[in-house]
Amino acid sequence: MPVLLLCTFALVPEQDPGTVLFQDDFSGPDLNIHWLFYGDPLPRVEDSLGVPPPCFNNNGDSMGGSGVISRETFPITAGLCVECDMFMNCCERGTWVTASLGMVSPEFREGYASESDLIIAKLDLSYSGELDWACPHRQTVLNMNGRNGEDLKYSVFRIHQNHLMNRWVRCRLQINSDLTVSYFIEDSLYMTSPFPIPERLSHIRVRLGNRSSNWGIALHDNLEVFISEEI
Repeated sequence: MPVLLLCTFALVPEQDPGTVLFQDDFSGPDLNIHWLFYGDPLPRVEDSLGVPPPCFNNNGDSMGGSGVISRETFPITAGLCVECDMFMNCCERGTWVTASLGMVSPEFREGYASESDLIIAKLDLSYSGELDWACPHRQTVLNMNGRNGEDLKYSVFRIHQNHLMNRWVRCRLQINSDLTVSYFIEDSLYMTSPFPIPERLSHIRVRLGNRSSNWGIALHDNLEVFISEEI
């Protein structure tokens, strides 16, 4: 049965800069405590990999992908950051391997017919080799995308970003004072969304995971949700 996540719209107090709302290094005994799973095969903890080990392996297939959605919701406020380390590798000819960090609206659920409509902001790190019949030879692809939940959406691709693969990189989504979202990799600003998160939304959930295949691996570690001291 699909997992339905009910909306949370309660008013929350202002959070002080520097406040850490949530952390997970995936060393706990049970991912179910903090996360809801989706996909087939399901995600798993990778005991021998990470910074330091263990880490989260989205373990999805090459078509639908797999991942987790946070049980907890977090208030949309200036300075809210979702940050984690991501690792992606893939053989040169391969494709369909994607590490992903995202903010989704609270009603996100597995199997939702218009799943993309519920993504607020998402950063994907993937590989597109010659076996990607639609768009081969793009090599490492960085895709920063999102939508306002209605009729506005954006997607910005950067190809041949091979310096971002085969190593751990720190990625961050940050909500600004005007409710736009900025995309950072290792503290370097890559872009800011062209429009804000709609005011009707008050909370987000965190989503990790995407597609995997026999060609490579996509990993996540050291997730942190916090209020930035610099907006």
